[in-house]
Amino acid sequence: MTALLLVVAFTFMPSLLMVGLLWAYRKWQDREGRRSPIEKRAIYGAGEQLRVRMDKHMDQVMVSFVALFFMGPYFLAYWAMSRINLAQVRFGFGDYLLLVLFLIMVGAATWWLIKHGSARRIANAGLQAELYTAQELNRLMALGCTVLHDVPADGFNLDHVVIGPTAVYAVETKSVRKPAPTGGKDHFKVTYDGQCLRFPDFSDSKRLKQTRRQADWLAGHLRQALGRSIPVVPALALPGWWIETQTSAAATDLRVFNPAGRGSNFMADARGGHAIAPEIAALVVQALVMRYPTLGAKSS
Repeated sequence: MTALLLVVAFTFMPSLLMVGLLWAYRKWQDREGRRSPIEKRAIYGAGEQLRVRMDKHMDQVMVSFVALFFMGPYFLAYWAMSRINLAQVRFGFGDYLLLVLFLIMVGAATWWLIKHGSARRIANAGLQAELYTAQELNRLMALGCTVLHDVPADGFNLDHVVIGPTAVYAVETKSVRKPAPTGGKDHFKVTYDGQCLRFPDFSDSKRLKQTRRQADWLAGHLRQALGRSIPVVPALALPGWWIETQTSAAATDLRVFNPAGRGSNFMADARGGHAIAPEIAALVVQALVMRYPTLGAKSS
């Protein structure tokens, strides 16, 4: 019985320890009450039911894999421990060194799990924001726009590209967690003055600069591919936020918007500006579609 308890302890305690630490770390991350701005929004794209089924099957595959991984060492350890008289065992320096090595490996694995678990959580928030924005931008196709998503660029990707009647929009999506409610409405409001984004508890201009850089790249790429200049407008999507745009923002062409409802309809506005001819719009689409990797090819 003692042998069985030792085998169980050394087999499952590291896993239980990592799960406990990961849970505590996530609680510590959520200590300020920040939450996703689109946590209650419906996100439903093509193949959604298939993705759900695949996730469920993948969970079962992982359970089976973990069971197979532990099964051999577990039964081998129990078989060996049952043949050892623990009362006669004397622990020496080598045994303590092995225990220290075991604890170091458990600590390293726990740190690795927390690091990548946190990175995955951030990436998942970004994915949900992009899916939600794509879902809302797709409505523009009914207004005559062409919408592309996740267009590969040089070392990065364009989250969305909308070819409108008078301009091409390079849309960058950002997921920004909202602070805990304070009783008023300012906790879900962001102010845009053309140079900076002022959230309830911090200010930021890096997101605007990134959006501008990516729009500049797209303009350069289209100029090189088509041999002519195409108007490209940078646009930053902040799903779930109330955008308060100040009059000073009129001095810049960079648009900040919430894609929900009619928030992106300005891209379909044909007023103001020279219309892009249908044949030119088709060439823009072709130039961007050609950047997608072929099925089975390795993406950068």
